[in-house]
Amino acid sequence: MSAIKGFSEETFTTGNHSLILYGKGDGPGVILLHELPGLTQDTVEFAEWIAGHGFHVVVPLLFGRPLQHPMLGLLKAPFVCIRKEFNNLSAGKSSPITIVLRALCRKIHSERGGPGVGAVGMCYTGGFIFAMMVEAALLAPVAAQPSLPFFQPGALDVEPEKLALASSRTDTMSLLGLRFEDDFRCPAARFERLESSLRNPAGPTGSRFHSVVVPGKGHSTLTFDYQKALDRGVDTRERVIKHLRTQLLDPDSPFR
Repeated sequence: MSAIKGFSEETFTTGNHSLILYGKGDGPGVILLHELPGLTQDTVEFAEWIAGHGFHVVVPLLFGRPLQHPMLGLLKAPFVCIRKEFNNLSAGKSSPITIVLRALCRKIHSERGGPGVGAVGMCYTGGFIFAMMVEAALLAPVAAQPSLPFFQPGALDVEPEKLALASSRTDTMSLLGLRFEDDFRCPAARFERLESSLRNPAGPTGSRFHSVVVPGKGHSTLTFDYQKALDRGVDTRERVIKHLRTQLLDPDSPFR
């Protein structure tokens, strides 16, 4: 029986690392990485929303317990931050967990088919997406308010050579980035660095990096502060779905 009602539950093991996966929906695969508070009800609601738009969403449990209260997750944050799977302070270095997540991309693609998979990282996990972009199966990456490494506004938690490799891909892989304009945890300098690093075109005509900036203060563009984004005239979730549809769905799909 699954710990999250309406979702399947399975264990994915690669090497010496295992993750519990929660899945729902039909269609191409989309991996949703939860934020630092943990796999909260807000994240589950967002996952259900993705599944309702023509995708099979997979949510790996990276830390904490499923459906834990956000405040409990924040109280345990210091213990998460010192785990060896995560890189919090070193610029130009990806977290070891991204090796597991790249393998997960391959697994989901082999099971769900289609041209590739999508992956959405948020806040603490937003920058995991950058190292995952070297995986050929990943065509629709989304980095929502990537916050690592801490205290280094223009830095990225990925090796420069991996970012260069992602930029030089010959397919249509394209990164969508989202942030609030006045978010000190995901400052403008971070997106400027992505812009300068992902200059090569995606396919014959596409851009490798697209950004959505919501006016004003806020942080969680897709979950806790989603209503703030709507109030300021930006439907961040619709931007994500449009990106996933463009990258992953057949032009004749009723969901596109």
